[in-house]
Parts: sequence; C-alpha cells; structure tokens
Amino acid sequence: MGDRRSWRWVRSALTVAFVAAVVGGVALALRGQQWSTLGRLLRPETIPWLLGALLVTSVGLLCGTRAWMLTLAAVGAPVPAGAGIRMFFVGFLGKFVPGRLWGLLAQIRLGEKAGVSRARMAGTYLVNLVVVLLTGGTVGLLVAPAVLGSGLAWLAVPVTLLTVLAGWPRVIDTLVDLAARLTRRPRPATLDRPADVRRSIAYQSLSWLLSGVHLWIVAVLLGADARAALPVAVGAFALATTAGTLALFVPDGAGVREVTMVAALATVLPLPAAVTAAIASRVLTTLAEVLTAAVALVAVAVRERTARATAAPDRRAAATAAHRTGRHPAEPDARLTPTPG
Repeated sequence: MGDRRSWRWVRSALTVAFVAAVVGGVALALRGQQWSTLGRLLRPETIPWLLGALLVTSVGLLCGTRAWMLTLAAVGAPVPAGAGIRMFFVGFLGKFVPGRLWGLLAQIRLGEKAGVSRARMAGTYLVNLVVVLLTGGTVGLLVAPAVLGSGLAWLAVPVTLLTVLAGWPRVIDTLVDLAARLTRRPRPATLDRPADVRRSIAYQSLSWLLSGVHLWIVAVLLGADARAALPVAVGAFALATTAGTLALFVPDGAGVREVTMVAALATVLPLPAAVTAAIASRVLTTLAEVLTAAVALVAVAVRERTARATAAPDRRAAATAAHRTGRHPAEPDARLTPTPG
C-alpha cells in the first residue's frame, strides 16, 4: 500500500513538473514578440475573424491528432480513442520543452500503460515525423508560384507528390528506414496497413491546409489581396512550421518559423505587415494548441471517470451476489453446467 502511495506521489510530481516545463516553454516561445504591432489587428470588427482563425486552427490540430492515431494503427498498435488522444496531446505539448525529448518519453510511458511497446511507440514517432515533414513540405510548395514565379505550373508539384505518397505508401517505409539511420534509432516494423497510411497522409495534409487558413485570415485583415494571399499563407505556414520542427533545440521552432513565414508573406504584404502577421500567427496557434490540448485531455479524463463511476455499481452488485452465493463472480453456476453423459 505504501509503495502504491509513493508511486502516486511521484507520478503527481512528474505531472506537475511536465506542466511547468510546458508553461515555461510557451512563455519562452512568446517572449520577445513585438506585441505593440498587434494593435493593428485587435479592433472590435476583427475579433470575430480572429476567433474564426483560432477555431479553424483547432480543427486542423484535431485532424493532425487523427493522422497520428492512424499512424499508430499502421505500425500495428491501435489503441482506444481516449488513450490515443491522451498520448498524442501529451507528446504534442512536449514540443514546447527544449529538446523535444521529454514529450516523447512521456508518450512512450503512456503507450506502455496502454499496452504498446516502446519499440512500436518509437516507430510511430519516426513514421509520423516522416508523414508530417513530407506533407508539410509538399503543402509548403504552394508558396512557390509567388516566390519563384512561373505562374501556376508550380502547383503541379505538390499535387504530384501527394498523389505519389497516397498511391505508393511503401515510399514511407523507405524514408522511415533512412530517418531511423540518421537518428540512430531502431528501424520500426514494415507498415502492413497501407489503407491507414493513406488516411494518415490525407488527414495530415488536411491539417496543414486548415491550419494555414488562420494565417490567410490575418493577412487579409492586414490588407493582402484575398485571392493572391490564400496559397501563399497556407504554404507559408506549412513550410515555416516544418522548418521549425527541424529546429529541435528551440521551443516550438521559435524564431526559425517567423523568419521563414515573413519571407514568404513579404510577396503579398509590406514587410512590416508580414512581421505583424507572423507574430499574430505565433500567438493564435499557441493559444489554439494549448486550449485544444487542455480541452481534449480534460474531456478524456471526465469520460473515463464517468465510465468508472458507471461501472462501479455493477462491480459492487457482482461482489455482493458472489458473497451471498459463496462463489466468485466469474465462477459458473454448477446447476447450469452440463456434465458428461
């Protein structure tokens, strides 16, 4: 009993430490922003649009959650929705902690609790990383017509790449093998559920497209032409976030993401407005990510607690019946058990 109580205290302390580290990482990611420039956006008539941008970013994040869970199923480790949501968002919040290692370790621990081995969790991390980088880089090519010229011909490149990935998901296997070698991690098992890989690619691509809409809304509020800004904003967000993901030792790619985003947005906005848009994007996405994660984790906890409370009376009734009859609840009634002959 004492060991169980001690472990409970340790687990609570680790949870508090992780939350504190995430809060510190969020503060670090938002530190040094030019907050005064956001006054151009915060006006009464823009509030509904900014709330819409916040909402669409949250929906995009939920699509990314679904993509991750499909990746987990593709490596042969499907889990219940509640466990998968908790595993995803705990690992996701870990991106705010420098090094990204702590979120992965917490995710692996939750995976073991759900019956998923460390090897499969590490394999899921690699496969998901490849899917995220490939789809993010592909959607990021939407900025090419504005940055490199040559009109709409560049748009054929992302369409072709996504078609190849969806048509031949085994390409992911080859890239995961390469990623395992570069990161010196064990190579995960071959993906044996191509349908789940295709769906993961589709959901992750949709996640990039929806999440990028918030930057388009901000750019239009700052004076960009709506039609010209749409592919640039969506592509800029995907490209900048992908670049930030590769910056492992910076909380949430702070700085790296903004520089990439400003360079792309400068094709449709004056430079000061592009800087304002990048700062607004950082604030909006951070708010959306933290709020969505908090709501999702609380919802899972409430659902599980409700399920336990509902099941408790049934367990008590079974225990009472067993006490009265002198039998274990799972023990069959001898009167109802057929005998040979």
